Amino acid sequence: MTSLPFLSTDQQSTAIALIVGVSYLLVLYLLARRGGYELAADSPQQRLLYLIWIGLGHLLLATVSVYLLVEYGFVLPGGIFVMIAGYAVSVELAGSADSSLSIYGMFWLIPMVIVLIAAGIEYVLRSTVLS
Repeated sequence: MTSLPFLSTDQQSTAIALIVGVSYLLVLYLLARRGGYELAADSPQQRLLYLIWIGLGHLLLATVSVYLLVEYGFVLPGGIFVMIAGYAVSVELAGSADSSLSIYGMFWLIPMVIVLIAAGIEYVLRSTVLS
C-alpha cells in the first residue's frame, strides 16, 4: 500500500475503511430515497433512534469488512459483504415488489454476524493450514 506521509499504516487502514463505509452509507441512503422508503416512527426521538441504529450499523458493517481486507488481507469477509449488499442493492434497482432493502436496513446485525464468522473461519484456516 502506498504510504501517506501524515498517517501511520494503521491510521491509513482505518481511513480507507471509513471512506468506503461512508460511501456505502450514502449509496444506501440514495437508494432509500429513490425507493420512497420512510421510517415509520411515532416520535422524533424514535426516528432519531432508527437513524442512529441503521446509519451506525451499516457504517460498522462496511467499515469492519474493508478494514479486515486492508489491514489483515482477509478476503472472505469482504467478499461476503459484497455479495449480501450487492444482492440487496440489485433487488432494489430491479424494481421488484419483494425489495429487501427495508429489511436489510433494519437488521444489519445478521450480515455483521455472518461477516465476523467468515473472518473467524479465514483466520483459523490461515493460522492452521497456511502456517
